[in-house]
Amino acid sequence: MVNNGFISFITETGGGFDANRNPIPATKVNSIYVPCNTNVVTREYRVYSDGQFKQAQYSVYVDSYLIRTFDLSALKEIELQDKNGVNLGKFQVQNKETLVLSGQLKIVV
Repeated sequence: MVNNGFISFITETGGGFDANRNPIPATKVNSIYVPCNTNVVTREYRVYSDGQFKQAQYSVYVDSYLIRTFDLSALKEIELQDKNGVNLGKFQVQNKETLVLSGQLKIVV
């Protein structure tokens, strides 16, 4: 796989209630940047999320051996950089799937 960018997984930690039953906000934490292959979505790819249709912008492929230590079950947001380290932005995850034959994770944002 040709790596042409970097991905960081944004997870929420904490939250809940304190001793007085007051809500504690969750904090967002970025993981380290992992090499990935980023492609611009050029076809119609819409997902209905949060009461509206959203057009996908990127499809990202990550080798699964690089992300074995990450818990991706509750992954909702990522941050992308190009190969020069320029930030492409934060994106909401629309779809994620494991590609069994290639051993990669495909994330559509």
